[in-house]
Amino acid sequence: MAISAEVEVTPLAEVVETPEAESERLELVMSRLRRIHPSERTEEQRQELRDANARLVALYSVPPEGYSTPKAVTDLLSFAESHGWATSATWTALGYAGEPFLNVKVGHLVPEEERENYRGDRWVYSLTWHSRDCAPGKTRRFGQGTAVTPDNPATHGAPSVKAIRDVIAKNPAAVSVAA
Repeated sequence: MAISAEVEVTPLAEVVETPEAESERLELVMSRLRRIHPSERTEEQRQELRDANARLVALYSVPPEGYSTPKAVTDLLSFAESHGWATSATWTALGYAGEPFLNVKVGHLVPEEERENYRGDRWVYSLTWHSRDCAPGKTRRFGQGTAVTPDNPATHGAPSVKAIRDVIAKNPAAVSVAA
């Protein structure tokens, strides 16, 4: 004799992950994947690492509540992007309880055909804007920042934003226009 019971299954409410929880989860994913030697990673693991990194950059590029990206930063980023340079602007981790800060990077690889003229193969400028000792919602450039340049590939002090813009203007990358 078979016993039949009809059970009604109700769908569970969709669980929405907070941005803070998502960033913590993604940091753990990246930490786990980085422990695997690059030569031993599968293509799926490489893709998972790229996806997690891209999502973290997207999460960290949003200014904390009450803050906005300084005009000097947006101007530098748009100028660098218009000249084909890679850019990144990331705020402190989500849920950070201290005074927020913004890390900005602009960089460009030396073209293959020009590398023999230099000791290094790239320009990378890293600058920080910090809210320490500023009015609420405000930031200012903090410290000198760092630079890596083809002429001086060891990490050294970064020049002014104006000088960085001059380097970018003199060394544009090929800018591709997608159709």
